[in-house]
Order: sequence, then structure tokens, then C-alpha cells
Amino acid sequence: MRRQLSIVGAYVSMLAKARLSYRADFFVQVGSDLLLQAVDIAFLAVVFTRVRALAGWTFDEALFIYGFFLIPFALFNASFAALSDLGGRYVVGGELDRVLTRPLGALLQVVLELLRPQALNGVLLGGAVMAIASSRLGLTWDAPTAALVLAGILGAWLVYGGVWVAVASVSFWTQERGSGLFPVVYNTINFSRYPLTVYPAAVRFLLTFVLPYGFIAFYPAAGVLRGEYARVAWFSLPVGLVTFGVGLWVWGRGLARYEGSGS
Repeated sequence: MRRQLSIVGAYVSMLAKARLSYRADFFVQVGSDLLLQAVDIAFLAVVFTRVRALAGWTFDEALFIYGFFLIPFALFNASFAALSDLGGRYVVGGELDRVLTRPLGALLQVVLELLRPQALNGVLLGGAVMAIASSRLGLTWDAPTAALVLAGILGAWLVYGGVWVAVASVSFWTQERGSGLFPVVYNTINFSRYPLTVYPAAVRFLLTFVLPYGFIAFYPAAGVLRGEYARVAWFSLPVGLVTFGVGLWVWGRGLARYEGSGS
């Protein structure tokens, strides 16, 4: 275990040196991410200038849900999002052959090589947005509430990871540079930024039982805001563990089919 951790540390150290060698690019990406998130918050504010509540949710409640959404979304963008390069760079491009000769698991190596630490700015912004919203709502933070939030964040990150690993693994079967599922699955994430009850029943079912994106923001955040959601909010972590487990299973099946790039 100690040797494995030292190897992971070496990967992260090399990544940091590579990123810092292009400081301007790093900070441009950070700035562009912050700008996009600011636009989303502005859009939410504009919507609530037209209505007093959205499906029964006030602006401050919707802002709290959005702030919660930003934290696991940032963790996802920093860790798993770049797996969309798996098909082109590793399967078709042949870099997976190099990965398979090394002493770490293939998935862990690929994730470490594709880390985007600049995306972590969303964690700070999300925490700030949640703090502002909770102050305006007069929320009382105690140990169970903090535990629910932390479990929800971890569960949400695992949901993202499980879905993205599974979608990326399709490249092992298709042998294509990119899966056509990526845009659909990624754009569906946008639905989870807002209270789930604003959508029709079919969409709520999809985001709860098919692509469990309801557990990456709405259910855990709503569990903090309203007592009637508290019980389902605690399912965020188990749902994340199951989803990630499914993703690992699909990855394992796909990797077993890999026979090299043929180049």
C-alpha cells in the first residue's frame, strides 16, 4: 500500500510540474470556469426576478442547491471528466499499451494522467455560494447536517465517476475515438443544477433511477433544506457506491477485450 501511494504521489507531483510550466494557460482555464459559473448564477437570479418561487422553491433554496452542485461537479471535472479522451488517446492512439506495463491499475493511471486541478476552483465557489444561501435562509449547521453534506458530496462524485467510467469504457467495444454518448450524458448533468420538482415526472424518473443525477445535488441539498427529503438524501452515498461499482464492472469487461491499438 505504501508503495502504491508513493507512485500516486509521483504522478501528482509530475502533473503539478507540468501544469505550472504553463501558468498562463492554467489561470486562463480557471478564469473561464469561474466566468461560466457566474453566468449560471446570474441566469438563476434573472429567473427569480420573474417568479417568487419555482415549483415551491425560493431563490435562496435554489441557490443553495446550485452551490452544492458546484462542489462534486468540480471534483468530477478535475478527476473523471477527461476520460472522454480514452477512446482517441488511449484505445485508438495506443497509449493504453504503455499504461498496462506499469504497476498501478489501468483506470487509476489514466485518471491520474488526465487530472485537471484547475477545475477545483468550483469547490471554493460552491462552498461560498452555499454559505451565502444558508446564511440568508438561517440554516443551523450541526454534526448530522455536516455529515449529510459530506456524504452527499462523496456520493455525488462517485455517481459522476461511475457513469463517466462506464461511458468511456464503451470505447473498448467500438474502437472509436469518442463515444456519441458523451454529449448526451454530459448535457443531462445540466438538469441537476435546479430543483428536480420543476421537471415532468418522466424526467424525474430518469434522473433518479436511470442516470441518478438527482443524487448529485438535489436530493442531498434538499435533505438539508427540508426535513421530508432527509431520508432519501442519505441514499446519495449508497447510490454513488453502486453506480461507481457498475462503472468499474463495465471497465473491467471492456479492458478484458482490449487487444492493443494494432499500430
